[in-house]
Amino acid sequence: MSLALTHIPTGRGDAVLCLQAQRHVVWAGLYPKPEAGAPLEIGIAARRTGVRTRGNQLLVGDQSFPFHHRTYLRRALLWLDQQGVRITTEATR
Repeated sequence: MSLALTHIPTGRGDAVLCLQAQRHVVWAGLYPKPEAGAPLEIGIAARRTGVRTRGNQLLVGDQSFPFHHRTYLRRALLWLDQQGVRITTEATR
């Protein structure tokens, strides 16, 4: 069972996206800064296939996490891929 955890800068001020990949669940929490005690937003994908991208956004479950630039999003996607999470891409609306 994987309990890997990482903090990815979003490029929006000091905000970071904390990602955790467990055996069957992917959890994401948006923190205003790395040392904050509680997240502003939380997303949970009940399956490792419940993570998607749309434009510069990472969607975990039903929660959208915007990134300032695609470079920051790519860091998150690379980390998720290394954890064995399958990511799908949605067309932008």
